Amino acid sequence: MAYFLSRTSSGLSGSSLVLPVLNIPRSQFHLQADVLLLLRESGITTESLVFRDQVDLARLHGERRLVLTLVDHSVLQSTDCCLEGAVVEVIDHYQLQRTASFFCPVTAETVASCATLVTERILSSAPEILDRQLALLLYGVVVMDSVNQVGGGSVRSRQMLRRLQKQFPDLPHGGALHTSLHTAKFDLSGLSTEHILLKDMKLVAEGDVRVAVSSIFLSLESFLGRKNLQQELQDVCLSHRLDAVVAMTISFNDQSEKPVRHLALYSQSSRYRRQISHALLNSWSPSPCLSPVSSPYKDILAYHLGDALASRSKLIPVLTHFLSDRWQREMHCGADGGEESEDPLDQSMMISEESSADSTSGHQHWLQLEAEDHGMADEQTGGRMMPPAPMNSLVDGCPLDGVFNQEALLEKFRWMGGVEEEDGRHPEHI
Repeated sequence: MAYFLSRTSSGLSGSSLVLPVLNIPRSQFHLQADVLLLLRESGITTESLVFRDQVDLARLHGERRLVLTLVDHSVLQSTDCCLEGAVVEVIDHYQLQRTASFFCPVTAETVASCATLVTERILSSAPEILDRQLALLLYGVVVMDSVNQVGGGSVRSRQMLRRLQKQFPDLPHGGALHTSLHTAKFDLSGLSTEHILLKDMKLVAEGDVRVAVSSIFLSLESFLGRKNLQQELQDVCLSHRLDAVVAMTISFNDQSEKPVRHLALYSQSSRYRRQISHALLNSWSPSPCLSPVSSPYKDILAYHLGDALASRSKLIPVLTHFLSDRWQREMHCGADGGEESEDPLDQSMMISEESSADSTSGHQHWLQLEAEDHGMADEQTGGRMMPPAPMNSLVDGCPLDGVFNQEALLEKFRWMGGVEEEDGRHPEHI
């Protein structure tokens, strides 16, 4: 998409740059074996790629030189909420999580692959820029996303595959390419539990509560059978400051082309386990036919999803909707007055979202955050536009976060308490 924008966007000055940014840290890219294979087949070196942790987007936004196009996700992750004002377009194939506006058009259609929508845009608006290298990249992503999809969403994707094959007859056969990419994607040999989760992890966070939701290409039995699994999950939570992990296992069998999906829910807190479990069991519409299955660990709950199409893209909005209700109740009624009981009827939790920022203008850099279905994103906070966390929490963006001294701390207390300065100035003018 960045290449398309660089060739077709009007009004860009000569010093402006359209840059594709992969929305994961470079240190995690080695986990994306299927992407690495496709890039190698297309003749693109990893050294030429730009990753999220290599660009200071906040600085560019502060200098009013940033414009963002989101591809394959419609909302920014909570840590990037300050960039909201830079988002000018969204192209996604999941459930719509953002309201379109004059300043930010949204393309959100149910297709098997977001690359289908990008291919359609190129073929309809600038077919002359399509060469074999670009065609192979689009073709490979659509093949990988489409082959194991069922339903009407993949019809348009198959149409795009046929159009690409017709224009470039020497593209590899879809079945053979899919087998190669599929094998690379499912190869978890030598990976730790942490790496398996990080391969396809999305983070949801509200205040000081952080929950990871990962898709893993293992059967539930294989996942639960990993050596020291509960201890490894505990270590993952400690190292990434997580309160819970929800793992969606995906596997296939010879009896059906549809994937077999299970959920494994881990948290050291029985309260969080109960709350998240309640949300999953009661908040889906339509129901995914969740049914509990046995787990050998006391801190891991497991479920079978009777609906093979109940993907993670449907899981996150369900959790977000339920948990946002709790967040709103807390904001209305005030924070909890102390330790919560472990009552199994306590069915509430928190998950996060972004708040909007001011619009950008002036000299701008165009960047594109590309969050493929197999990358840690952003994303992914469920799409709500939420206020920031309360100022009495030591969370991202808190005025107490970072370096401060006693005088600065007292100054903040005076400001929050509405106390005027001795020289007569009101705090809002300081």
